[in-house]
Amino acid sequence: MKLKYLLPLLGFLPIITSCDNSLENDKRYEEEKSIESYINSQKWTYTKGNDVYHVAQSQSYGYEVNYGDTILFWYKGYTVKSPVLVFDTNIKSAAIEAKLDTVVRKFEPVRAVVGSTPLLKGLNYGLLLCRENQKATILFPSNLGYGDSYVGPVMPWSPLAFDVEVIYLNGPGKTNEQIMLNSINLTGYTLHSSGLYYKQIVDTGLTRPTETDKVFGSYTVKLISGQEVETYSTSTDPINLSGVSLHAVRIGFTLASLGGTINIIAPSPLAYGKNGSAMVSPYTPVEITIKLDSIKTN
Repeated sequence: MKLKYLLPLLGFLPIITSCDNSLENDKRYEEEKSIESYINSQKWTYTKGNDVYHVAQSQSYGYEVNYGDTILFWYKGYTVKSPVLVFDTNIKSAAIEAKLDTVVRKFEPVRAVVGSTPLLKGLNYGLLLCRENQKATILFPSNLGYGDSYVGPVMPWSPLAFDVEVIYLNGPGKTNEQIMLNSINLTGYTLHSSGLYYKQIVDTGLTRPTETDKVFGSYTVKLISGQEVETYSTSTDPINLSGVSLHAVRIGFTLASLGGTINIIAPSPLAYGKNGSAMVSPYTPVEITIKLDSIKTN
């Protein structure tokens, strides 16, 4: 038996009419505990923003979704509380597995302009935590979903989860940065699979560390103009690469040989991202010089 369950993904505005603030807060607290219990049962690691939980299911160094971006994405929506119920998807195999009606659905990516296309609030906030070419799970309480409404098979006050994959992203930030990158002389640089460009200044051909190693050495981050942003050097306490916040620095050390020096041009997704920092504007590539002195042995 095929089930229709064609629920509004776009343009749904729940109207919460029956709860005072205290009851609503209690329900949200209960739902968040339910979400966290589900996440723990899956042994996932999450980040949280705007009351939305984001679980990265695949590694991606793509551009972060931002307001004004045009994106295309696949999704599968389901309830969190047991029994888990898949209520909508634009993925045909997922619809067949969930016994949803495949006649009434369009199995094609959703196109949305983030911040303009009306989406469920939780989905909109969750997508802003995602990256291009990343599979992720977004989970959120009912006040960011269907609220106290009965919507198809979804009961009132149901926390929801969406498995999503952003397969295309374009927007003013990305476009402007690509123009900036195209103006940089990258002669002698090699394009890494992560999206950064690197050039060996001193390559000893000796051992290279992994991203889980601890190393001794230094790195300096500069704007393309040459202005220094930050520098770090250590000969006493090793750098734990898995704890380094800048993806480009972490990856860069793994490209450097023991006793070697490497130069990197890093696009913003591998550096300071869509938000930038106190010294770096959003969507700004940076230049990083890394020197690897030694690898800590246990």
